[in-house]
Amino acid sequence: MPSGYTTLPEDRICASSVSSVASVIAGVQRKGAAHWKRGDITNLKLVIGAGMLAGAILFAGFWTGAIGNTGDDPTSDGPGVIAVTNSPSNAATSATNAPTATESLPPGTPVTGPIDVPIMMYHIIGEPDRPENAGLTTSTEDFAAQMKYLACAGFHPVTVQRLFDAFDGKSSLPDKPIILTFDDGWVGQYTNGFPILRQHSFVGSFAIVTGYVSQGGPFVTWENIDEMSRAGMEFMSHTANHVDLGTTDDETDRTELHDSKAALESHLGHDVPYFVYPAGQPFVSGTAQRQAEVVQMLKDAGYRGALLDGSGYGHQDPNAPYELNRVRVSADESLGEYAGSIFGPDPASLNCG
Repeated sequence: MPSGYTTLPEDRICASSVSSVASVIAGVQRKGAAHWKRGDITNLKLVIGAGMLAGAILFAGFWTGAIGNTGDDPTSDGPGVIAVTNSPSNAATSATNAPTATESLPPGTPVTGPIDVPIMMYHIIGEPDRPENAGLTTSTEDFAAQMKYLACAGFHPVTVQRLFDAFDGKSSLPDKPIILTFDDGWVGQYTNGFPILRQHSFVGSFAIVTGYVSQGGPFVTWENIDEMSRAGMEFMSHTANHVDLGTTDDETDRTELHDSKAALESHLGHDVPYFVYPAGQPFVSGTAQRQAEVVQMLKDAGYRGALLDGSGYGHQDPNAPYELNRVRVSADESLGEYAGSIFGPDPASLNCG
C-alpha cells in the first residue's frame, strides 16, 4: 500500500456505503415518483439510472473506505477546483473525510465529459397563488432550511454561465458546485427567495416568462428583475407566454424564443444565452425529430444552451448543452429527501447550529 494511506475497519466501510446508498435511493425515488404519471421514457431512464448510480456509489464506498488519504494530494490544484468523476459524488462518504478516486481539473482545462453539477428546479417560494399550484410551492421556511443545509454541507451555488465557462475551459468550478434555478418569474422568488439567497451570498438563475412580467398578479416586475440582476442574479429565457414547444407551430416557437430573449436583453443590457423549456417540452413527450427541430431553433435564435424539466440527478454533459438535467424540488419533501436527491450528507449528521 502506498505511503500516506491507511485502511479503515470493514464495518465502517459498509456502514458508510449503505448510508450513502440509502440516501441516494430515498432522494432519487422521491423525484421519480413525482413524475411517473407522465409515462414517458425519461422516467424509465430515471429508475434505471437510480439503480446504476446506487451501485456505483456502493462500490465507491468500499473503494474510498479502503484507501483513506492521510496526507496532501500532490495532484490537487488546491481548493475551489472541481474534480471530474466517472460516477456521481458520494457526498455522504466524503463527509467522513474519506477521499474519492477523482481526476483534478486545473483552471483553463475544458470539461470534455459528463460532470456532476445538480441544477435545482424551484417555482413558487412562499404561499401558492391558488390551491392548484400548491404542488409548485416551496414554503419560505423550507427554502430557508434548504439554503442553510447547502451552506453547511459545503455546496457552492454558481450560475449556468459559469458551468458553460467550465465547459469551454474559461474557468474552473468550486468544490461541490450546484445551480439554483427558479422558473416562470413568480413574485415570491423575489420577495421571499431573493433575500435568503443574499443572506448566504448565493447566486440564483431565474427563468422568466417575459409576457407575465409587470402584468400584475403573482409575477415579478421589471424593477424586481433589475434589482436582482444588479445583485448578481442570472436571468434566462422561458419563452414569452409559456407555450408548449412540442405542439405549437414553428412560426410561433421562433417568435416565442426570439421575443423572450430580446425583451430580457433590452431590460438587462447584456446577452441572455440560456433557455429553459416550459414544462420540459418537447423533451418530455415530443418525438426525437421535434426535439432536434426545437434545438435548431434555439441555435438559430442565438442560445448557447438549455435546461430540461426536473427529472433526475444533475449529471451534465458538455456534448449535450441543450439537454442539461435538473432536479425538481417538490412541495412536500423533507430536508433529508432534499439532501438525498443531490447525494448530500444526511442533515442529521451535520452540526449546522
